[in-house]
Amino acid sequence: MNFRNDIANEFRRAVNDPANIVNGSPNWDFVEADIMIEFTVDTVIENMGSLEEFFAYFNELVDLHLALETA
Repeated sequence: MNFRNDIANEFRRAVNDPANIVNGSPNWDFVEADIMIEFTVDTVIENMGSLEEFFAYFNELVDLHLALETA
């Protein structure tokens, strides 16, 4: 399976976790932390090349989530 798909699946799980919702919206720091706990920093770097690549992809997922919320 594609690691980016694994990240996206964990993102969806974390964004819908009631523990990560603050004042009715996802707390992105909590969502990011859940992803890092699930995969570990070393695994993310190994599969994505760098944390910068992860954060760029994470921000794309956030943007997509927000766009779908307003649609």
